Amino acid sequence: MRNLALLILFIPILSWGQSTQEVKINLKQVVDKVSTENYSVYQNSLRVYQAKESITVARMNLLPRLNLWKLASAALEIFAGGPAGAAAGGFSIVEDIAPFLVPANWFRVSQTKLFYQADLQGYKALWANEVLTSKALYHHILLDSSLKDHIRRSQVDLEKIYQIVKVRETFGGSPQKVSQEIKIRLLALDEDLRALEVLISEEESLLAFLMGYPTGTRLKVTEIDMPDYDSLEHLDYEDFEFRAVDVSPEVKQFEYFIAAADYARKEVSYAFLGASSLSRGLNGGIFDNLPVQSGLGFGTGASIRIVKSQKEILKVQKKAVEETVRRSLRQLVNNYNLDVDNYKNLKARQNLTRNGLQQLYQRIQFGENVDSLQLVESSRNLIEADTSMFSVMFRFLNSEDKLSRLIFHGDYTKAKDALSRIQEEKE
Repeated sequence: MRNLALLILFIPILSWGQSTQEVKINLKQVVDKVSTENYSVYQNSLRVYQAKESITVARMNLLPRLNLWKLASAALEIFAGGPAGAAAGGFSIVEDIAPFLVPANWFRVSQTKLFYQADLQGYKALWANEVLTSKALYHHILLDSSLKDHIRRSQVDLEKIYQIVKVRETFGGSPQKVSQEIKIRLLALDEDLRALEVLISEEESLLAFLMGYPTGTRLKVTEIDMPDYDSLEHLDYEDFEFRAVDVSPEVKQFEYFIAAADYARKEVSYAFLGASSLSRGLNGGIFDNLPVQSGLGFGTGASIRIVKSQKEILKVQKKAVEETVRRSLRQLVNNYNLDVDNYKNLKARQNLTRNGLQQLYQRIQFGENVDSLQLVESSRNLIEADTSMFSVMFRFLNSEDKLSRLIFHGDYTKAKDALSRIQEEKE
């Protein structure tokens, strides 16, 4: 009980000592930190490192091994069993004394090399996805911060309208319900503002986690240069289709699996010369259930057909991944072109609603009788137009980054550098 009381006593002190740290970041730092500090990326890089070491293990296992008990058993069989015993004992130690004489062992080494290449592609895909997610979060933080500032400006403008309407209601120039509607709108903006503040905090916390920062770190994102939206043009799907499929690490990963299936078939075909005692490596699990048996039996033909069907399954999976890449690219191009078409309309709508509200303000200043409901509606239209414009502007950024991810352009060309840097640190 005394220890529990001391723990409760020191909890506030420990919590106070873990003060939040504010870190200013930019997009380049996001890519660099995700490459080296992201937990999922780092974990996957260790898998690649293990797969690479598995090649060395497989090669070294081709060299003679010293198993004293097996040697003693074989020697007893040779000297006590006569000619037949000598032959049986000699063959029983081939796997230890000369494992390189078993063809299946060489096929396992080749499979291990291919699985290492597949792991490299898996790492590349995971790294790119984590970078894509982190950059999207960065853009969303900027978007939500812009919306938050916009709401605050809208609150100031709507408060002015509220005061004007209240004066009119006092002198009977406006219906009593108008001020209530404006007040409801102001309260709704307060709720939107608080919701955005919570959302930004959650986005910053998730981005900090993806970048490997400790819990409690507060991020301050740096503003970025926005593109010239008026000069943006339509994308052509055919310009990117071949490259997106050709560089896709998900597709390449299945290509290595398919190549490994050929060695699995050879392993079954040459099983009469002995089964392999070597491990296929970390990714070899997809072939562990294949019926590879030692010796030549009546089930060899069926085993070969099963291995061939496994290869066909991998080909179908590869085809599905290719179509997924194409579908993602087409959807991206369609949405991007839609935003290009809508941008001019949104910009015109934004200018019209802003000019309309300014004209109403000028009429009020000149003493004209302006309908209060019209004033409220104009303010609401401007808020909605500005919000839509902000969303489209940042959606362009996300779409361009998704395209870079699909064709591995821009920041996504740093995948090899990220892997090399982590491997150098391990070595």
